[in-house]
Amino acid sequence: MIDKKTKRVLILGGGGMVGLQVAREVARRLEPESIIISGLTQKEVDEAVDLLGREAKEEGWSAEFTPAWGDIFLPESLQGRSRSEMVADRELFDQLFDDIFSSNPNTHRNSALFKLIQRHRPDVIVDCINTATAISYQDVFTTSHKVKILLDRLEDRKTLPDQELSTFVQSIRELLIAQGVPQIVRHILFLHRALSESSVRVFVKVGTTGTGGMGVNIPYTHSEDKPSTTLLSKSAIGFAHTGLLFLLARTPGAVRDERETHGTLIKEVKPGAMIGFKRLGVNHVRLTGADGRRSPGYLLEPREETLGDSVDPRSPFAGYSQMEGRQIPIRIVGADTGENGFFSIGEFMAITYPRQMEAVTPEEVARTVVLEIAGSATGKDVIAAIDGAITEPSYRAGLLREQASREMERLEKAFLESDDDSLPSIAIGHLGPPRLSKLLIESFLLRESIGSTDFADFTAATPEEMQKRVEHWLKLHPRITSLITTIGIPLLREKDGQTTITRGPRLNIPVPAPGGSPIPIDREAVDKYAHSGWVDLRLENFRIWRERLRKVAGSRPNIADFGSAAFDRSKYIADDFRPGDIVGWLLNNEIDADGMVGHRVL
Repeated sequence: MIDKKTKRVLILGGGGMVGLQVAREVARRLEPESIIISGLTQKEVDEAVDLLGREAKEEGWSAEFTPAWGDIFLPESLQGRSRSEMVADRELFDQLFDDIFSSNPNTHRNSALFKLIQRHRPDVIVDCINTATAISYQDVFTTSHKVKILLDRLEDRKTLPDQELSTFVQSIRELLIAQGVPQIVRHILFLHRALSESSVRVFVKVGTTGTGGMGVNIPYTHSEDKPSTTLLSKSAIGFAHTGLLFLLARTPGAVRDERETHGTLIKEVKPGAMIGFKRLGVNHVRLTGADGRRSPGYLLEPREETLGDSVDPRSPFAGYSQMEGRQIPIRIVGADTGENGFFSIGEFMAITYPRQMEAVTPEEVARTVVLEIAGSATGKDVIAAIDGAITEPSYRAGLLREQASREMERLEKAFLESDDDSLPSIAIGHLGPPRLSKLLIESFLLRESIGSTDFADFTAATPEEMQKRVEHWLKLHPRITSLITTIGIPLLREKDGQTTITRGPRLNIPVPAPGGSPIPIDREAVDKYAHSGWVDLRLENFRIWRERLRKVAGSRPNIADFGSAAFDRSKYIADDFRPGDIVGWLLNNEIDADGMVGHRVL
């Protein structure tokens, strides 16, 4: 499939999981002279170019790989500047504000994207950057709440102390530049002008549905509660991006057909499943602290609090003692899924469960991209056929799911036997929301305390026996309590007429108030959080689990009587008790408090 017209290919986000695979596929199939690997940092770009260079020698690829690093969403003058720097410094902020909002028609000439295209003069551009995430996760909602609080104070007091005034000014600046629509509009306008002044033949965007092909009731977020306005903003920006590319493809001077010798063919490949996986193995998990930053996690000694009329979802890690008086890293076996993050075995199995998000491999995405570049009719170009172009979950990924899960379980067994500080791969909250972690943890505790994977042993146990066994098992395994609470999941109990939680420095739910104040709590709120994200060790929850497991055990398909029709969303369950499968089944079948279930719509 050598394309002699394609001599130089620029891959934006070329150091990522999909970008690397696109580079390999382009080098192998199109055989260009040069492939430019663009990325955010010099380190990731240099590492990618080094890796691809070594593979090129082994595979005999003719392409030369060239690094190009920088933030294509910023002007050249602001490269290397952090967001906090630009917000704090008025001169820098003015440059960024003008870059987004200026009506000057020549503003695009200062953009890093324009200069990158001008510098390398590619024939083809493949954009593998997750633009929707980069824009939407600046979180305009939280920033708006902060501004509203300070605005109310200013209106009430007619003035603000110097410190609050400074915070007010910076919060307004954050709000102005966090708005998603101006950013994506500005990006497309700059892209249009850059392409109009170039010889790029084909531009292919690897886009996103935002929810991996699922609906508004998606049961996963990036560790927030659901429904996540930030996640839905990602979908909104992702499809706004598609709409603007759709317009760009039909803009005079940006269209290429048989009658024209100029312009750029615009395409988009939009995966409708989780893309993965990058690698399997042990990883030191990073956790989000009270300051919102992620850092390597270590087991902490939990503390017990009697619930009053409020609860603070965030407290500094420094306020908690280290487990056993030393740094015990939260290192577990899991799957690195690139931009989606690192998932525990249970999280990986739950998200890839049939009719959940499932998965498509980066190799499949890359092959589709290269076929579109070469002009093949794949039927997956969203710009050409929006309602028929989403890349659905694949047969290959379905087979690999079982292989990957079994391999991680094998790796975990070896890891637990060889490392004194090893921890089981239960949940770390990266898949989210808190309810998913809660269900994975509760099912894990049931399996370990019952000491069996036979469903008959679970359905035979009474709720009282389940509760007693789980509590006994937890007493014998204090590190597991530490792991659960350290990642933000409290353990809820009722004893001696009091409701207590065993917790760590942060709670995933309730979501912290914009001003950082404690969250009011009453009996109704306790039950809500117990359902949504707290490990519930009260007797009533074990009654719920017993009934759940009876339904799961009785849901195996009757192929003999009903044939292929026996397989529907309630029938996919393994023969043994595996937490990820159990939770996947529950997400498919159990109606939540909002009256919704989270399965894929076929």
